[in-house]
Amino acid sequence: MKVRAKFAISLLGVMCLSSGGAFAQQCTIKIGRVAPITGPLADVAKDTPWVDENKIGPINKAGGLKVGNQSCKVEYKIYDSKSTVAGSAEAATRAILSDKVDFLMAQGTPDTTNAPSDLCERHKIPCITVNTPVEAWLFGPDGKPKTYKYTYHFFFSVPDLVTNHIGMIKALPGGFNGNIGYLYPNDPDGTVFASLFDPAFKKEGWKPTDPGRFAQGLPDFSAVINQFKRGKVEVVTGVLAPPDMQNFLQQAAQAGYKPKMYIIDKATGYPEPMNAVGKAGYDLLSVNFWSPAYPGTSKFGGYKGQGLVDSYESGNPGKQYIPTLGYDDASYDVLFDAIQRAGTKDRAAVLKALDSTNLDSVVGQVKFNAQHYSVQPLGGAQWHFDEAKKKLVKENVYNAVYPTVKKTAEMKLYQQ
Repeated sequence: MKVRAKFAISLLGVMCLSSGGAFAQQCTIKIGRVAPITGPLADVAKDTPWVDENKIGPINKAGGLKVGNQSCKVEYKIYDSKSTVAGSAEAATRAILSDKVDFLMAQGTPDTTNAPSDLCERHKIPCITVNTPVEAWLFGPDGKPKTYKYTYHFFFSVPDLVTNHIGMIKALPGGFNGNIGYLYPNDPDGTVFASLFDPAFKKEGWKPTDPGRFAQGLPDFSAVINQFKRGKVEVVTGVLAPPDMQNFLQQAAQAGYKPKMYIIDKATGYPEPMNAVGKAGYDLLSVNFWSPAYPGTSKFGGYKGQGLVDSYESGNPGKQYIPTLGYDDASYDVLFDAIQRAGTKDRAAVLKALDSTNLDSVVGQVKFNAQHYSVQPLGGAQWHFDEAKKKLVKENVYNAVYPTVKKTAEMKLYQQ
């Protein structure tokens, strides 16, 4: 039986049913994936729907996912979170209640992962979330950890991130004067990062210049830049969405402010905003939450990180891979592995299998603890301009926290 691939594109997302080959019995696995297709976080989901087709297409063409004595066709639908908490809640509600998916996945900062997680708990839907720091997913507004029964999460932890950043700062050629500036916005990432970074930096004896939690989308950073100048800030650290990072760096360059180093997370993970910034973005440091430097192999595909990147870039001429690619790929591996070990798509059985996950993937080994999360490795990235290739290239320049993430270049000061 041949089944045509169907594509339906709408404001809310992209539906893609890809199949081929023969299915032994009528068995279908319906997966919903919530991602920021539009809005300020859209760079996080630029791998969609390529990553979904790359993973699911070959499985369906081979006859489906082997589940017990059945071969199950895999269907997926992508829902747009619109880069907001409200949008992600609306998307997850539609997937669960209207489209009645068997399983849900969500990726791309707390704005997209947290509301779907809560809704999966309410409606008892197995859910896998990625691309949000563990603590920003785990802790509720009251500062206490949530109890998850249906949602499983894997990404890096903020304590590891703090250790990594402190190590990178200490490893800066020539050191620095101890004056550090904060760029933490008034969003879930900014609030959590500031609460954990600030005491750690002060413990090192460093003096912070903190302009406070500013609104995402702030058009004018001149007041912040002037505070950094007055405070003789040599290292600026923060977590910014791509538009905010572009605005700040361009305004700082225009104002003649150039610290020894910027360590900016979130937006620095993505090549499009980095290229949009231009020269002001050369040599920025950030967390390397995924790159081909990571160890591991995909169970459903058999490729390593470099193989995944090569496939993506050859299938998308002119585009560079984005780091969420590895985690989006691994999300499917984790779910399919659990379904196969369960031998059924029965939710209770799949949840039990997720509990015992111990899987090698392109983002490293995934093994969930009692609180339903797995801490993944990280490194320190720096964007260097490659003269030979005539493009920005993300290198892993610091690996003291997780030596398994290979070092690919030496760290240097910001534009010096």
